[in-house]
Amino acid sequence: AGTTAYPLTEEEKANLAAGVSTNWQDLLYKQGFNTSHQLGLQGGVENTQYGLGLGYFNETGIMPNQNFQRMNIRATIDQKIGKRVKIGLNTLNTLTYRNDPAGGGVPTELVRLSPLIKPYNDDGTVLLNPKRGTIEAQAVSPLTLISRGNDILSRERAIRTFNSLYAEVSILDGLKYRFNVGLNYSQTGFNGYGPPNTFVNTGVDQSVSSAEIRNTEYWDVNMQHLLYYDKTIGKHRIGLTGLYEYTKNHSQGSRFTVRGVPADYIKTANFALASGTPVAPTDFGNSFSETGLLSYMARLNYTFNDKYTLTATFRRDGSSTLSPANQYFNYPAIGLSWNVIDEPFMKDLAVFSNLKLRGGWGISGNRNVGAYATLGALSTGYYNFGTTTAGQALAYTVTSLPAANLGWQSTAQTDVGLEVGLFNNRITGTFDVYFQKTKDILLSVNLPESNGANSTLKNLGRTEGKGFESSLTFDIFRNKDGFNWSTDVTYFFNREKITQLTTPTELDNKGNFWFVGQPLTVIYDYNKIGIWQQADLDNGTLKKQTSPVQIPGEIRVEDVDNNGVIDANDRKIIGNFQPKWEGGLTNRFNYKGFDLSIVTFARMGMKVVVPYLSGTSGGGSGFGFLNQGRSNQLVMDYWTPENPTNAFPRPDAGGGVRNFTSTTSYQDGSFIKMRSINLGYTVSGKTLTRLGISSARIYLNATNPFIIYSPLVKAKLAVDPEGNGYGNTIQGGNFNRFVTVNLNNPPVRQYTMGVNLKF
Repeated sequence: AGTTAYPLTEEEKANLAAGVSTNWQDLLYKQGFNTSHQLGLQGGVENTQYGLGLGYFNETGIMPNQNFQRMNIRATIDQKIGKRVKIGLNTLNTLTYRNDPAGGGVPTELVRLSPLIKPYNDDGTVLLNPKRGTIEAQAVSPLTLISRGNDILSRERAIRTFNSLYAEVSILDGLKYRFNVGLNYSQTGFNGYGPPNTFVNTGVDQSVSSAEIRNTEYWDVNMQHLLYYDKTIGKHRIGLTGLYEYTKNHSQGSRFTVRGVPADYIKTANFALASGTPVAPTDFGNSFSETGLLSYMARLNYTFNDKYTLTATFRRDGSSTLSPANQYFNYPAIGLSWNVIDEPFMKDLAVFSNLKLRGGWGISGNRNVGAYATLGALSTGYYNFGTTTAGQALAYTVTSLPAANLGWQSTAQTDVGLEVGLFNNRITGTFDVYFQKTKDILLSVNLPESNGANSTLKNLGRTEGKGFESSLTFDIFRNKDGFNWSTDVTYFFNREKITQLTTPTELDNKGNFWFVGQPLTVIYDYNKIGIWQQADLDNGTLKKQTSPVQIPGEIRVEDVDNNGVIDANDRKIIGNFQPKWEGGLTNRFNYKGFDLSIVTFARMGMKVVVPYLSGTSGGGSGFGFLNQGRSNQLVMDYWTPENPTNAFPRPDAGGGVRNFTSTTSYQDGSFIKMRSINLGYTVSGKTLTRLGISSARIYLNATNPFIIYSPLVKAKLAVDPEGNGYGNTIQGGNFNRFVTVNLNNPPVRQYTMGVNLKF
């Protein structure tokens, strides 16, 4: 132990002496650019109104040959027939083309590449294998995305149409019938080709090309029959609504992959010419899915004197995704509101311009499982009889057991809210408190390996939750012809805990990370308390731990039971993936024709998983920086005898199996981000009128311009606390939901300049 298994290559040593320093990201990334054009037309006569809109969007990404185009057309028409009938149509149709040969692996590979390697050969061509002489010698340079850009294909074409039609009939005074039907359809085709010896080649042998074709089709239809009755008698207003609704979803797809396309120009034109054959069931396949939902609903609205309102609702849904015995579910709801501001005793309280109390109780249902989840699932693979491919036989494996009794998950929620306006609505706000109780939770339960299947779906467990949501608007400066300034502040949080597992007496299920009294999103693992130091060895502290045997520079975790042996019994709850609170701040300024808005968002007090900060036990795959001495690394505070830090362990690839490596991946995910800055100027005057323009606005927008606060980014351990700059990935259907920050794509700072014209 204590050696470096993968020192610098002779080539790297020579380049270091020569002052070579390659910035791979600068060589690959470029400035992105997009344009957007919208044209709209609206008009009508007495009984007819219509609208037509055309749009075109074109975006060039920051990766080579990365682009996206969208063309759309929208049309609307509303026609009144006589005095009692009205019909209407709304249709939106889009055609998109997306080319993204880089995929999600490029940024990580750019970070891993050594800066001590020249990216090009002496003749100016791309150095194909920049990791030559290492354990990853066959890795292909991502710069082939540029040098072979004309040969690489990764193109997706999608056609989508969204259509809604309605017919409305006034039967009697106060009685109305309405029919809604919606039909959405999409067809997506993908063609991909990875030439030999390119970064995008998916084949096992990089010298052999690979090609792929995927096609998917999706449609859904939704039909609603609604009956309304609305009647006012004196101070009493009564509203009744009845609903019958039917929804069906359909999707199907196919895919096929081949290897050994004889020439780059063929790409995906003729798979019959490919010399290779599929080597695994994953190289081809198809999918099919259909689901349905049937709904009935009745609602009563009653208002007295425009001050007191009662709303009562009853709904019944039936879902095809659940077991036949449990497909239907009933959920009632009731709500009350009181316009306090209209009471006589409020007239003397001039400070109030609005005051309303509201509350409600209701049950909601969740059926969010796969189309055929109750049937279980099989997977395929090859089983070897002998040592040659001739001895391979296709085998089926049970991956999830059937869930014959699967039913609805239900949540009962109580809400209490307040709406307030002060000083002629110079200050307005809403405040809501809610309490939830959930039972029969839909869970993917991990099973022991001896069971033969990985998991099964079940309804089990109960949880309780509570939360608070608030929004305040301050109209700070109000001047019709001068300076105006308003501020919106939002603040919200949610707390939840498990109150029961499979039985009332079961307190925890460590295999699935479930603990009574704890949130659904806890982290259950070893608690890293630092790094073993040389002083710990010298004073005998390290020797008190008899298993596993460790040396200075390795991860030190808490010995919870204080027995000198670190095992599964020493795991504990060490954090939570759910933020303690979230909030936002929006400032809007107006002066004359100028307008400016600044939007900030914060998410505080949560942990995230950063997978590439977790070491591995060896090999060339993954980031695994602390045990992969051949990969270029992030700048980090790692242990050496001269730097006895407690942040990260020693970067020793020859140290054998790493222990407790997952503990380094848990990081503080708190952040404050500038979401957007928008500046505009509205032009008006007689000149525009003479040109037939009613108004014109010039604007400049900055989206995701910078990060105000993030411990993760400040430590240079990630490029963005939200992974791709816009949102995290919540993984898994289990109780434990991991919020993961990765390097899938770098955050994009987008700057937009445009003009809005109205004629």
